[in-house]
Amino acid sequence: MSESPPHKKKRKTETLNDRPAVANDLPDSICYKALSVKFPELKPFLIPTQGDKGHNRCSIDFKDPEAVRTLNRALLSVYFGLDVTLPQDSLCPKVANRLNYVCWIKNSIGRDFPLEPLRGLDVGTGASCIYPLLGARVLKDCSFVATDINAESVRTAVANVERNGLLERIQVYLNSDSKTKLPLDRADFPGIKFTFSMCNPPFYSSEEEREALRNAKAKAPSLSTLAKTDELFTEGGEERFLSDMADESKVFGDRIAWYTTMVGKKRTLGTLKAKLATLGAKQIREGTLVQGRTSRWVVAWSFIDKRVFSVDVCRMDRPSAWTWFKDIADQLGIIVDKAEGEYW
Repeated sequence: MSESPPHKKKRKTETLNDRPAVANDLPDSICYKALSVKFPELKPFLIPTQGDKGHNRCSIDFKDPEAVRTLNRALLSVYFGLDVTLPQDSLCPKVANRLNYVCWIKNSIGRDFPLEPLRGLDVGTGASCIYPLLGARVLKDCSFVATDINAESVRTAVANVERNGLLERIQVYLNSDSKTKLPLDRADFPGIKFTFSMCNPPFYSSEEEREALRNAKAKAPSLSTLAKTDELFTEGGEERFLSDMADESKVFGDRIAWYTTMVGKKRTLGTLKAKLATLGAKQIREGTLVQGRTSRWVVAWSFIDKRVFSVDVCRMDRPSAWTWFKDIADQLGIIVDKAEGEYW
């Protein structure tokens, strides 16, 4: 009697009821219909579709700004327990894209975080204050200072922080000088050191550049982008913006342990890394974030020597005090022998 082929176990489709009340993360795929049960404001925007295997599913019109805004509010509410106002005239952040950046910081430079409480600086936080709000959920015990040059965006950001009970962890600061990216030397700016900074810089130098890039794409953008002028455009585009930020970071040095930024153009990526090398950055790291058809890069740099990080960081993964001590000695060029006794 021949054996029957082994039964292939079906992968369980995750529903919202399978997840904790607040997951502080996003699943691999999202059922919009189930999401709308938890966030009823999404229901009017659902469009019935048919899946690959004939299953009835729902989607939304991603060219409808109100539908996209409601979807992102739903994601923030259901998965992160955040009630966020996303104004119609401001950039609507894609939650998955922003979460990728926060998680990259946690996973790529997390080992270099010093022992003191984590402090993040968000440059250009926008009305949503999305990075500090997500950071408060994903990075345990991390506090933020969020800056923006637009007074209206700052007012909305403060309201978002207050509504979510995070005023003790997130301070929003109005940067009155649009030419300054890092207002660390201002008299009214908090006189503290930061573990890391974040930035999603304006992408375009002008509306003409935006149109030229749009027309050069093989496929038309699937998302509608509405935003304030200062969120989309800056003199010289992102390349000059980040070049200026790099110059400022050199001045402030270790006031921020790790400077980081998103980069939208591959050309900018190369010029930024080359400039950081000439400025004497001790460490430069790079990552790629892919979300759907969109790819973005992250660059992190530090003016702190790698050996200093290794002495200063928490060493919970070390097997013993002797290993920890020997590692430091090796880095300093000191020859030591393991002495007998109970010290190690």
